[in-house]
Amino acid sequence: KMERFRKIVVDNATYQWLFRYYGHDYRKEPYVLIINDTTPDKALKIEFPITDHFLLNSGLPAVFQGEQTVINLNRPKLISQIIQYCLDHEEEIPWDEHRPLNGISILQKMEFEIPPIFLK
Repeated sequence: KMERFRKIVVDNATYQWLFRYYGHDYRKEPYVLIINDTTPDKALKIEFPITDHFLLNSGLPAVFQGEQTVINLNRPKLISQIIQYCLDHEEEIPWDEHRPLNGISILQKMEFEIPPIFLK
């Protein structure tokens, strides 16, 4: 079955996004695919190399601006923040799905603190 893309609007532009895993055994790294509706060739593929990737569905413990939080890649608010960050840093972040980005690195640049125990 085909996974369904979800729509999100950031800065008056519409994007399609999808959170999924490579393959069907769920053992490989999860990723988010984000596609700009008006320029479909502009896409972000962001991989998340963590030890327990199921936490990305239920909430990976983290600290953001001094507050305990969880990173859940099924939450549109977080996807919106990631898109905004990537737009604001386009000169260093290639919108090219053939050049996957490290999502942990992006989250850390966005000032999420992720406990080292979860990092690969």
